[in-house]
Amino acid sequence: MGVQRVNIDAAVLLADVVGSTPLYESAGDDIALGQIAEWRERLCAIVRSNGGEFISSKGDDVLSIFSDAAGAFRTASQMRAQRRQPITFHAGLHYGPIIRVGNDIYGDAVNLTARLASIANPGEVIMSQSFVDLLTAAERQSLSSLDKMMFKGKSQPCNIYTFLDEDQAVNTQISIGRLAREMRDATTCAVFVTLRYNGQTMTCGDNQSLSIGRSPSCDLVINRQWVSRHHATIGVANGRVRLAERSSSGTFLSMRPGQEMLVRREDVLLLGSGTISPGMQCTSSDAQVISFEIAML
Repeated sequence: MGVQRVNIDAAVLLADVVGSTPLYESAGDDIALGQIAEWRERLCAIVRSNGGEFISSKGDDVLSIFSDAAGAFRTASQMRAQRRQPITFHAGLHYGPIIRVGNDIYGDAVNLTARLASIANPGEVIMSQSFVDLLTAAERQSLSSLDKMMFKGKSQPCNIYTFLDEDQAVNTQISIGRLAREMRDATTCAVFVTLRYNGQTMTCGDNQSLSIGRSPSCDLVINRQWVSRHHATIGVANGRVRLAERSSSGTFLSMRPGQEMLVRREDVLLLGSGTISPGMQCTSSDAQVISFEIAML
């Protein structure tokens, strides 16, 4: 007899450890492995206590399903309450049709959940519209509409949500613009990026990065309400300069005069020179504009 195949609708939750590689390097293999195992067991216990079912783990993640949205929502809330632990995570939560074959699950709902988890900040759970539609009014009050995303099979972008916290005071619902151009795969030159802001000049080269945000721990601190604590990071690797945007309010990026695009929760390649304005259009009177310039030596 073959393995039974069942088509069901379920809430899919995927949580993944953030920074496991540096943890192994700093703490050592045995300690890191033990800490991750403890986190995984703790999360599985939360899943089971709320009526969910653990499906699988690829070492640093936990994939689970729930027959009802309420149990999945309670799990996400309890996970978030533990986000200050030594092991932190990011997670995605989506509701939709899945195919269950034995102890494994397949389908677009699983892939979409992984996509949501990949754009979540450390300690954050990002939820899809289809999941939030199943919540009660009281549950939805603890959420904030974060952005819109285009999902496979949908003709219109769908809202995504996250839990309210101090970094989501400024909220917009503008679709993410994407940079279609890519640089060549290899270069023999050393690449540097220089940032200039408010009289400060900062430079980073290959395998280095500069963090931007409201937190005093950032390399470039912008103390404005609309700037997230850890808003974005600019890094250089393999001859490319990349902006990793992780804020709630987004970042306005210009690489050509008169052309500005909104980037939010995505990575884009920076080319040549231009401006970066966290949370506000460059033309706004209160905009905190950062100039960047890329050079090859």
